[in-house]
Amino acid sequence: MSIDSPAPGSVAAYIEQTLAAAFPGATFSVRDTTGTDDHFEVEIEAAAFAGTTRIAQHRLVYAALGEPVGRQIHALALRTRAPQNA
Repeated sequence: MSIDSPAPGSVAAYIEQTLAAAFPGATFSVRDTTGTDDHFEVEIEAAAFAGTTRIAQHRLVYAALGEPVGRQIHALALRTRAPQNA
């Protein structure tokens, strides 16, 4: 589930919008680590991650972001977790 591919200069907004749509109720932050709109750090806590391994959580995020990973998104550092009460 992803929205249209991002235009140059709007990759962070694409990540935010896509994660909000893919993981309703999730809390997350997106940080451009180099200022070049292609290297990001994402921290996300989502109920959808409950009962899954960290690898499965990362796969869910990559699947949500889709094709731009490896294209417009050159590097993506992920910190994922399920809510403690989920």
